[in-house]
Amino acid sequence: MKSLNGLAVAGKNILLRADFNVPMDQRGVILDDSRIRAALPTILYLVKHRVKQIILVSHLGRPKGKVIEDLKLKAVAQRLGALLKIKDNLILEKVGDFDAYKLNSQIYLLENIRFYKEEEGNNLEFAKKIAHLGDIFINDAFSCSHRAHASIEGVTHFLPSYAGLTLKNEVETLSNMIKNPKSPFVCILGGAKVSDKIDVIRNLAQKVDWFLLGGVMANTFLKAKGFDIKSSAVVNEKLDEAKRLYEDFGTKIILPIDYTFGKLDGKDAILDIGQATISMFANYLRRAKTIFWNGNLGMTEIKEFATGSKEIARAIVSTDAMTIAGGGDTVSFLNQYGFTTRFSFVSLGGGATLEFLAGKKLPGLAPLT
Repeated sequence: MKSLNGLAVAGKNILLRADFNVPMDQRGVILDDSRIRAALPTILYLVKHRVKQIILVSHLGRPKGKVIEDLKLKAVAQRLGALLKIKDNLILEKVGDFDAYKLNSQIYLLENIRFYKEEEGNNLEFAKKIAHLGDIFINDAFSCSHRAHASIEGVTHFLPSYAGLTLKNEVETLSNMIKNPKSPFVCILGGAKVSDKIDVIRNLAQKVDWFLLGGVMANTFLKAKGFDIKSSAVVNEKLDEAKRLYEDFGTKIILPIDYTFGKLDGKDAILDIGQATISMFANYLRRAKTIFWNGNLGMTEIKEFATGSKEIARAIVSTDAMTIAGGGDTVSFLNQYGFTTRFSFVSLGGGATLEFLAGKKLPGLAPLT
């Protein structure tokens, strides 16, 4: 992979794609700045190596090509400036044809790139307009690299393109886990995104010793096997595929044996794994040498249904295994309960991580290899 390391950048204008798609509350207050912090190593590297300017590009939310006040990046620019210890007043300026937040004379952040419909359409004329802002393109947004968008894939047609430090670390860590995992290798898959996670099972089945399933993922497999899951969330269109996958790899796919029920839209539904399942999963984890976790095991936004995920997190960090977690909800959960720093590596990739582990080619990575 072509990376920033050793690249001659002094005096150059750098177009840097980051992922500042951070969770915010209704007041516009950032709830988790992990993705902003993830961009700091590359930004500081560029500053240290005396680049002329850094033009940061990111999106926030899904504005679908329209300007939405609540999805402007002012709060992101303020937080980034604070993290970089920039004391200048934040100014909104024009950089080329784009509105940009001027953090100082060297660093600019373009306004939400998804305010332009051409971004998600990967319009090459629009990508060329973005590319005119830089001499070199650095992709440091692994979490967006499964999208063939103008600021991810399109700009690579017009600029020399390289991986940022954080993206390179993501790819190398996940690649090593896939290629050379220490056995036993345990993969915990919860939450939703059932289609992507089914692809992960299929791709990694020969490497993984046990898949421990929870959340909507487990519900789908349980229903496919004929269990009564009441009104629990499930992906019905994946039932046949889940059934076939269980028939092929059933000895490796470990499903919950008890559950915590609660009310979902007034009906009984599985909202967490039960104590017997927690104990069973913990027994598998104690034997593991490599652990990957993506997707919470219950409805963790409600405290009483966060028990399973908390207990499994404790079991993971108490092992001496290589431990990797990924996914926006999972990372936010680990941050909330103070587990993040106790993992060997935390991926901010979400959907990109799942597609990478499923063996799919990511449009944002292909031009960097």
